Amino acid sequence: MAASICLPNSRRKCKRTLDVLYFSHMIVGIIFVSIFLEFVNSQSSSCVNCEQGICNKSKCFCDPGWDGELCNKCKGKVSSRDGKFRLQGVLYDGSGNYSQESTCSWLLKAEKENSRVHFKLNEFITECIWDHLYIHDGDSAFSPLVAAYSGVLKSNPGLKFKMSSQYVFIHFYSDAAFTLPGFNISYDIDDCDLECSENGQCTNGSCNCVAGWTGIHCDIPITYCPNNCSDKGHCIQDSCICNPGYTGNSCNLSSGGLNIQVQKPFQPEGLTGRASLSLVFDQSDLLFILGGYRMRDYNESNNMFIFNLTSNKWIQGNQSTHELWPRYGHSTVYYKNSLYLYGGTYKGDIVNDFWTYNLGTHIWTPLMPGIWNVTGHTAHIYQDTMLVFFGYSHTYGYINEVMQYNFTSRNWSHVPTRVQGTYAHTSVYDEKSNRFFVYAGYQTSSSNTAILTDKLYSYDPENHEWFKLQSSGMPRYLHSAAILNGFMLTFGGSFGSNTVNNTLLKCFVSDFMLYDIECDQWQKVNTTSLHLEYLDRFGHSMIAVNNTAYIFGGFNSVLLKDLIKITLDSCDMFQNETLCTSNVIKCKWSNNTCIRDTSCTSVKDSNSTCTTYTSCQACHIAQCHWCGNQCTSTSKCSQGPSNCTEKDTCSIYSSCNSCAINTACSWQNNVCVPGNGTTGCPQKPCSEHSHCQNCTSNSCMWCSNTAKCVETNAYVVAFHYAQCMDWTTKNMECQAMVCSQQKTCAECQSKPQCGWCNDETETGTGKCMDGGATGPVIPASCPAAERWSFLKCPLCQCNGHSKCVNGTNICKECLGNTTGDECEECSNGFYGDAKNGGQCSACSCNGQADTCNPSSGECFCRTRGVTGKNCEKCDDSNKYSGNPKDGGTCYYPLNTDFQYTFNLSKREDINFTQINFLNIPLSSDRDVDFTLNCSTGALINITYKSKTFPEEKEYTSMKPCEYFRTKFEHKNHVFGGKENTTFLVYVFNFKTPFMLQISFVQPEKINLLRFFIIFFSCFLSLLLIAAALWKIKHKYDSYRRRQQLIVEMQQMASRPFSTISVEIDHKSHNQLISGEKKDHLDSVLRRRKKMMSKPSAIAIEPLADHKAAILTLFIQLPTGDAEFAPCGQSGLAVGSAFVAIGSHRKQSLEHAKGDKPKIRKNLMYNHPDTCA
Repeated sequence: MAASICLPNSRRKCKRTLDVLYFSHMIVGIIFVSIFLEFVNSQSSSCVNCEQGICNKSKCFCDPGWDGELCNKCKGKVSSRDGKFRLQGVLYDGSGNYSQESTCSWLLKAEKENSRVHFKLNEFITECIWDHLYIHDGDSAFSPLVAAYSGVLKSNPGLKFKMSSQYVFIHFYSDAAFTLPGFNISYDIDDCDLECSENGQCTNGSCNCVAGWTGIHCDIPITYCPNNCSDKGHCIQDSCICNPGYTGNSCNLSSGGLNIQVQKPFQPEGLTGRASLSLVFDQSDLLFILGGYRMRDYNESNNMFIFNLTSNKWIQGNQSTHELWPRYGHSTVYYKNSLYLYGGTYKGDIVNDFWTYNLGTHIWTPLMPGIWNVTGHTAHIYQDTMLVFFGYSHTYGYINEVMQYNFTSRNWSHVPTRVQGTYAHTSVYDEKSNRFFVYAGYQTSSSNTAILTDKLYSYDPENHEWFKLQSSGMPRYLHSAAILNGFMLTFGGSFGSNTVNNTLLKCFVSDFMLYDIECDQWQKVNTTSLHLEYLDRFGHSMIAVNNTAYIFGGFNSVLLKDLIKITLDSCDMFQNETLCTSNVIKCKWSNNTCIRDTSCTSVKDSNSTCTTYTSCQACHIAQCHWCGNQCTSTSKCSQGPSNCTEKDTCSIYSSCNSCAINTACSWQNNVCVPGNGTTGCPQKPCSEHSHCQNCTSNSCMWCSNTAKCVETNAYVVAFHYAQCMDWTTKNMECQAMVCSQQKTCAECQSKPQCGWCNDETETGTGKCMDGGATGPVIPASCPAAERWSFLKCPLCQCNGHSKCVNGTNICKECLGNTTGDECEECSNGFYGDAKNGGQCSACSCNGQADTCNPSSGECFCRTRGVTGKNCEKCDDSNKYSGNPKDGGTCYYPLNTDFQYTFNLSKREDINFTQINFLNIPLSSDRDVDFTLNCSTGALINITYKSKTFPEEKEYTSMKPCEYFRTKFEHKNHVFGGKENTTFLVYVFNFKTPFMLQISFVQPEKINLLRFFIIFFSCFLSLLLIAAALWKIKHKYDSYRRRQQLIVEMQQMASRPFSTISVEIDHKSHNQLISGEKKDHLDSVLRRRKKMMSKPSAIAIEPLADHKAAILTLFIQLPTGDAEFAPCGQSGLAVGSAFVAIGSHRKQSLEHAKGDKPKIRKNLMYNHPDTCA
């Protein structure tokens, strides 16, 4: 260990050294701490959010069944990290919204068979009808289905059932439409041997019963009336019979006139939950339950049950045929001691068979089949005829007709309608009005889509007329309806997708609505205080018997088998005003008596309603009249109503086959329009396609687990009970839906219904097949149990091309031209599918490519212009020519004296590293200038050849291509003619994106004689043209001046004018020379002459006020001593002056020189006095 000693004479220097060392150590420490904190922060920030996995080097490695950067999205089969099963836990899809097209599976295992499993829904929000969580009683997706949860479930009581084996398989599927928060479900598995029914929970081997039940199995109801019926009812046979206005087990709830009672008589063992069943009354005291959709119960003998309304007991009916069941979506009516069953879905197919059941002989007998295969319809008896309303057919789509079966003639017929047919609607018959009321359901909006409707129609069976009534404002389907006390009562149903208008709705509801038949008004029954969430359902049936409605079955994620009794109080049952006026059945208090209020609160303006309809058929159905081209009420129609033609109903047909029913319509461009009939439909109905490829290629939807093809607008019709666990409309997804098409164990186990059978080589090869945790569906297909994998793949997965290092999943050496961590890909230069022992073949590219598509073998040609799967031809569509086979290549021909630009920057140009050009100069006496400019680094080779020397001769080689320019002299090469000298340019070794400019130019030599001849010729030509143009311009200007002068003369000629005489005196020559005095006599004569001539102005122009004027006169200019004005000058001028106009002056005398005047003169003026 070294020590530092500070001497006295060096203390200051030593101190500075110590300070520097201390400061350096501090800096190093700070840097180390910063690095450490940054490392800890990066690790914690990445790993804290790694939900289902392990963080290593800031990256999440997900547990089996989880995906995403943070392992927060379920995918495939989810299992624990250690592979162990737990008896308690939580199942969820991950944080945030679940992914589109998500597929997740869980397998639960009990310690022994026949254990009980309890599920509690902590949170559940998925897309209704489309995204489901399936729970199977067994080890696979092929095990009996117990429940299929979907929609928004907030108050669901959960699920518990006894397992038939040690396993429960859970599977979640979502499509590509919506992503929602998903689910969080708790589960608990116990090994209680006791069956605590649904009324207790097993704890430590014994059942703890809920209130109202007792017994070892909690299956014995406690027979007493709770709270003595709250003093609002009477206890009869240990059950409360409530007073009017009250309901509930203890009559503690206000009913508002609606009484609901769940019947709980002892049910036979075979009566399981079901939906889309038939409920029929035999006009005595028996209710018949026929068929219905069932999940787990496949026993054909459990399809007919009878409930005695008098004794409150169930009886299992006699079923004598196996050709009738299983069936759902059918209709059944009672007529003269027999039941008549028609249509429905039988073993997955929609049928049109017609059966009768004799209540005396208890025998089923087939009758004449109906006109159309139909399901989801309704049927009623009217006189001696059975009427079948609407429904859905695989062939014809949504049926718009009413079928009729006459019991007397035993014949079928159909009645055309003017309304659009619906599926899963309700219809009831009102004897008072003698009309049928058809409400809501699913109907088509186009050939590809369908929508829910809330429309209500009435049908007159005598005149076969339809009338539109007030809509409810609540679209739904799979609901129920019955006539009670003059009202139509509707209950439950489905709102379809719960993502409409960005609002989350319950998938199935328990609301009641009343329709007042007389007033055409709807009223929603407020049942909030009754807490009827336990009644949520759709697909149930309702029937009215003696003013009492009975509801049975339905679906709300599980199939139901409860019987519910509904009654409406009558007004005379209420004894006080409060109860009388606070119910839903329209009562009023009058004279201390509660009576029915028959008045209607509002009356519709028929004309304002009628004007909203734009077609004849809609106008007529709305009880309006079509006048001309507009809809109006009867009172406003002056022309009288006109009947609609059959062509007006064409728009209600949604498929080609249904359009063909009406001969006045024609199917064009996937729309039914007025025409002369449909001669033939272009394609088969979707239901006739039996394979995924054929189905999806014809714009249909394929369901993989049911192997059914349906119309894209019929998913909710065919699979509203979650029958379809995976569907597609894309042809390319067909193979991914079949287990046998999966090539690797990982692909196989991503499918909930698939398992992997490993082969003996233990190199990763095997077969994917349908199966579960205990083995394949067909046990013989994988006889060795140790080779079967359902949740976790075998360790070695080298796809048959290598063995693994002992005890690891690392492939030793990939053979057979394969590569990858699991030898799953073909090596560079080879193609094929290396998975599961597949072979890799060498790329066959004629030497024009180094690699090819690893799957298809299509070569990635490296030379621009070489094309074809094997690079075997030139791209002649883009003017490339040549022969790429046998070492050849393709060239782009360049014309002389043009510059070309080539831009290789597109995605399809990524593999190009070379491009070739050729040029053939044509002028034999001119040199060739060659220019090449490249955007990035490349090399060029230039060769040439001719007829005499057909082999290419090198001009330059491996020249860098930046800016290259050279000249080919004609004295060294023979251009043009038969020699056909050709230059070949090879640009190579570049990487895209790449751009170049290239040109071959033959400039001409300058000939001076020719130049000057041409120059002067052009110059003289220009001069001649200029002279001609100047001459033309001169002529044109002269013409314009003459025309202007003519116009001026014409204007001058049109002005006022007069003639004046002018006398000009000239001086005497002698007088000018001698200067003698004027002769006195001559002067006198001249003056007299001047006075006689009366000199005056040329013109006078008075102003407007006549007080002034413009005076114009001649002025004689001075001539000096000369008698005349000099030559070239004027002796006269015209002058104007502004003068005032006044009165005449007095006469004046002119005096001669001297004292006396010689002559008295009178000076006369013919113009006014002037003053300038």
